[in-house]
Amino acid sequence: MRLHPLAVVVALLPLAAGCAARAQAPLPEPALPELLPPPAPPRIVAIYVAPEEPAPVEAPPPAEPSAPVRPQPRPVAPPPAPPAATGTPAVTTPPPALTLTPAPGADAKTEASIRSLLSRVSRDLARVNAPSLSTDGRTQFETARRFVQQSEDAMRARNLVYAGKLADKAAALVAVLAR
Repeated sequence: MRLHPLAVVVALLPLAAGCAARAQAPLPEPALPELLPPPAPPRIVAIYVAPEEPAPVEAPPPAEPSAPVRPQPRPVAPPPAPPAATGTPAVTTPPPALTLTPAPGADAKTEASIRSLLSRVSRDLARVNAPSLSTDGRTQFETARRFVQQSEDAMRARNLVYAGKLADKAAALVAVLAR
């Protein structure tokens, strides 16, 4: 059995009218507490009161002169005795200078590791096609080349710590460019 669509609409019309009637009914508003602002804080008022004049004080009568007190003389310590001359003068060695020089054997190892890092960086820089790089890429390429040059200059000046830091910076820049 098939129902005609108009029959379905007519059958559901009273239901829709009942819903609409209920939806139009006003809802009672809930009772809300009255919102009042908090009371103002107490005010502190400073009042200036002029100080009273102190009563004049009479000067005390002059004291009778007494004998001056003399300080006790301190005992004088004898001067230190000069060291006995034994024929050999006392040799004082100056304190060692504070420098950042590596141990004798470590100097050559450090220099060799920096030189190998610089050779790898130079080899990787030669592989990079500089004209095909973006503006930022070319800037990094030139910065890496300058770091390599400055590191080699520091190696000639025997500043191995600075040369190592510059070589590390150049290696980091080239690693990004080589990708």
